[in-house]
Amino acid sequence: MTGKKSFTLIELVMVMVIVGIIAGIGVPVILTTADAWSLASFFQDNAVSQAIVAQSRMSREIRRLLNDASVAGASSTQYSFTDLGSNVITYNRSGNTLMRNSDGLAANVTALSFIYYDDDNNTITTPVVSPDDTDIRIVQGNFSILAGSNTLNFRFATRPQNLRRLNEKFK
Repeated sequence: MTGKKSFTLIELVMVMVIVGIIAGIGVPVILTTADAWSLASFFQDNAVSQAIVAQSRMSREIRRLLNDASVAGASSTQYSFTDLGSNVITYNRSGNTLMRNSDGLAANVTALSFIYYDDDNNTITTPVVSPDDTDIRIVQGNFSILAGSNTLNFRFATRPQNLRRLNEKFK
């Protein structure tokens, strides 16, 4: 008889049992990891969607500024103005919510700031906000949203309509 090597039925059954045990333990671990990743992805997608909607709305509404005299307040944490429809709009943060007047635009907001620029794109540290005029020509908004364990940063800059350049006022 030649020395052919082969596996016995018992050895094959033992290997199948061991593979079954490993699969029984490994599959739930893999599924749990996949579920956690899916949940984290959902939170991030939801946060990004909220931020994009808030960013678009803020930019669109700020662009619709009524005129030079319609900026009611401009600080690093709040911007208030009257739009073309004579609506007074204020953006600020209350707790962890980005607010438009008394309505929440986005949740889990960890930071909100506004930066203002003049005609020459110079940063204005203390904007002029008077009943007659403002020196703000560009409004930049920055905010951060917490998405799971990640912080996502968003920024927009918009030039409001209906503002004359400062040098046009003296013609």
